Amino acid sequence: MSNLLERLADLQIRRPFVILLLAASICAGSLPLIRNLGLDSRFIALLPESRPSVQDLERVRDRVLGLSALTVAVQSPSRNVDAMRRFIGDLVKRLEELPPDEIGVIDWNIGAYDEFVREHKHLYASLDLLERLRDSLEERYDRERLKNNPFWVDLEEDDERETLEDILDELETESERGEKTSEQFPDGYYQHEDGDLIAMFIRSEVGSDASTAGRIIDRVQAEIDRLDPPSYGPDLVLTLSGDVIMAEEEQQTIARELVLATTLTVATVLLLIVLFFGRPRAIVLLGAGLVPPVLASFAVADITVDSLNASTAFLGSIIIGNGVNPNIIWLSRYFEQRRGGSDVGDAIHRAHQNTWLATMIASGAAALAYGSLMITDFRGFRDFGIIGGVGMILCWVSSITVLPAAVVAYERFRPFPTAKERKRQWGRYADAFAAVAERAPRGVVAASGVLSLLSVVLVTYAVIQDPFEYDFSKLRSVRQESNSEARRVQGRVNDILASHEQGRGIAVLLDSVDDVPIIEKQLDAMPPSIHAGHHSLYEFLPQDASQKLPLLGEIRQLCIDIRDDVEDEETLRKIDDNIPPERIEVPTLGDLPEEVALRFAEKDGTRGRIMVVEEAEEASIWDGRYLVRWAEALRTLRMSDGSRPPLAGRAPVFADMISAVYNDMPKAIGAAFLATVVLVLASFRRRRDSLLSIMALLMGILWMAGAMAGLGMKLNFLNFVAFPITFGNGVDYSINVLRRYRLEEQAGSEEPISSAVRLSGGAVVLCSLTTIVGYTSLYVSANQAMNSFGLAMAISEVTCLMAAVLTMPAVMIMLSQRKESR
Repeated sequence: MSNLLERLADLQIRRPFVILLLAASICAGSLPLIRNLGLDSRFIALLPESRPSVQDLERVRDRVLGLSALTVAVQSPSRNVDAMRRFIGDLVKRLEELPPDEIGVIDWNIGAYDEFVREHKHLYASLDLLERLRDSLEERYDRERLKNNPFWVDLEEDDERETLEDILDELETESERGEKTSEQFPDGYYQHEDGDLIAMFIRSEVGSDASTAGRIIDRVQAEIDRLDPPSYGPDLVLTLSGDVIMAEEEQQTIARELVLATTLTVATVLLLIVLFFGRPRAIVLLGAGLVPPVLASFAVADITVDSLNASTAFLGSIIIGNGVNPNIIWLSRYFEQRRGGSDVGDAIHRAHQNTWLATMIASGAAALAYGSLMITDFRGFRDFGIIGGVGMILCWVSSITVLPAAVVAYERFRPFPTAKERKRQWGRYADAFAAVAERAPRGVVAASGVLSLLSVVLVTYAVIQDPFEYDFSKLRSVRQESNSEARRVQGRVNDILASHEQGRGIAVLLDSVDDVPIIEKQLDAMPPSIHAGHHSLYEFLPQDASQKLPLLGEIRQLCIDIRDDVEDEETLRKIDDNIPPERIEVPTLGDLPEEVALRFAEKDGTRGRIMVVEEAEEASIWDGRYLVRWAEALRTLRMSDGSRPPLAGRAPVFADMISAVYNDMPKAIGAAFLATVVLVLASFRRRRDSLLSIMALLMGILWMAGAMAGLGMKLNFLNFVAFPITFGNGVDYSINVLRRYRLEEQAGSEEPISSAVRLSGGAVVLCSLTTIVGYTSLYVSANQAMNSFGLAMAISEVTCLMAAVLTMPAVMIMLSQRKESR
């Protein structure tokens, strides 16, 4: 390896601009791929294709007209209902002129169902009522016939007798009982009970895929602008909401926060670099070494993972914070050589020889830690591992190739100042740690032991209490939730709709309408703790129609018979208005108005094969434990052929996420730990050095877990990643200190341990600070899961750093003192 490094250094000294030109070419070639890299913020984008919810979604997508809806809410504070209705009607006309594949299905008025019910009103009366009416009419008819008998005496009081008019009124009322929509939806409009809001829904095939939702939003908004809402009423206000707009809003928010996080990371890292090195040139040099690998990492991401997701969206700031570490180690060693009087060529050679192994081990451990996530099925972990692992490798390669070339090129234009012109800046950050470890090693070890014991207690308690986060409301975007006008308006729109109409239920897609009663029977057998009810298109048809037909025939004949004895004109009118027709056609699914059927219709027009199951009454759709029970219960449903119907909804996705995290994280943690241990054992000749490095790592991780438990943090699908990653990142600092210790020992230093901490510790502290900056920048995100991940990783950086530059040196000093005492 020494010969290879010698030749590489010679090339960098002789041809620096060739290497820089190659790096610039990599940057230029990466940009088109990065521009093509998409962002999919949906939870389902975190799951592998093997999960039932993903497979079900693919089956459902080919059949269902619209998996989600864009809500158009028209508001009028003055309750100008006429203006709102006129605007809705005109907007519908415009949207219906557009190609269906551009918009989807428009759901704006279900008044046709009122008319449908009126046409079949007798069938919508309850079976029990019709039986009572038949019996009452028979009694009335018999009484009228007995009145013609001169020997019959009526002993019943008049006020106790039910009059014919009462019976007809009851028949009229009960036969029209199906017209419930007129109360909930005045004239068929989705109108709020306060009278100041009317909504319409555009059900599209894009689901909540924000990458294509913007097209529909822009199309609808353009038609709204052309109509000019204030021209209908001066106080008319239009708001777009629904899950389509929420997805677009979430996507835009993440994109803005991504840029902000990256900008803050770069700015803060640059500030730390200036403070550490005391030279602005360090910014230019480290930038030259960091930009190519970061851009190349995301170019590789476009090829390997296709799009970023909720887990990987902020990896740019993380790679910058982590990837700068080997560059800092190399550059600090180069500056040290130059300050010592070495020329450019000699400083390049020495920096290579003294840093390549330590930085390669540290970066390799980080890459392996990220790579351990690739063995999981959970895409949120796998994609994170691919991008992060590639980023760590490329950043190390750049630190040993591009950065030295940039240093040589810079030196030709502006040579490094002599040692007398600048005082040492970079070591002071670690002086305090070295002083504490040197003066009170036993106290440091004792304090570390107490802290470790406390961490064990806290972690044990957290495990007993169940450390996992099941409340999914704590994993969403809180600032967006509280500030979004679209979300506020959607809350009012939901007041109009039933629970299963708000997209909160689970859709069950059957192969045949004959499977509906089979599935209904299985659902009815489930306890109330699983679901509150189920819905299908059949509930819009009159129930028990076959049993009602003979009853209505009898009622018709009785009305005709009684009519001959009625003299009152008002009573005759009521009979004529409510008498069942001679022929009654029982309506079928195909007879129902399209406005009602579209929610249960498929792309090919098939009706009735979709069912919706509501959540249990006391359950929360954000409760992970309930979502798992709910989804697992519905996955036991079987159709007539014994197969499982596909499910669509939030619950199956969340249930699969919880299951995937439980199954995959132990594998990732085990693989990361094993890979790190093997790498460390292979990197040191002395077994004691390997054990010291592993001890510092495990102690740092234990403190990290204890701090998280003490803060009450729960593990979720994102912050769980902190543990396998910390195995790679955390070992970085102890390795660099130990490698420098061996170099100082070989150089004959009187205090090799303290010198190692002072000379390499400053760079190690800076590496930790830049990494912490990368993780804490995640707090610009409104997403609570991302915040928790950033906090977990920031904690791990602090604890692993303390273990590497404080506890480990203290242990080494105690071991050295014990050896000298012998």
